[in-house]
Amino acid sequence: MTKSLLSKLNITEAPLKHPTDPLIQRQNKLIAKLEVQREMAQCLVENSEFKAFKFKYVVDPETGIKNKVRVPKQIKPWFYKMDSQYFTTIKYGSKSLELAKGLYAISVEDSAALTSVYDTVIAAVKAGEFDSKLMAIKRVGTKS
Repeated sequence: MTKSLLSKLNITEAPLKHPTDPLIQRQNKLIAKLEVQREMAQCLVENSEFKAFKFKYVVDPETGIKNKVRVPKQIKPWFYKMDSQYFTTIKYGSKSLELAKGLYAISVEDSAALTSVYDTVIAAVKAGEFDSKLMAIKRVGTKS
């Protein structure tokens, strides 16, 4: 009786390709959104137009071939002006995160300060100050 060829190999369980902690995924998602908002605030300060793009597959009606096309993407700013102050909220998905007990907004005197606010919040996310808030968010479609 001969031994199986596979028995000569070291067979093990396959590890996940990218084992990522859900908290790190949420932090990275929030940081990416904050960087876009920072860019929008910078465009407001510089009085320039903010443009964001995404890629979309479009089928050519003549040939039937799918082509990847860059199209404009609409992004809503998290900041707004009321009276003489600017206010911003920090959102994860469609929900505003509670920054302090019952408080959801950050106020600044002028638009130039918005970029530093976003820099500070990005640093706070990296330092782990938003971890409990991020993990308290339920996934869409789950019951509380």
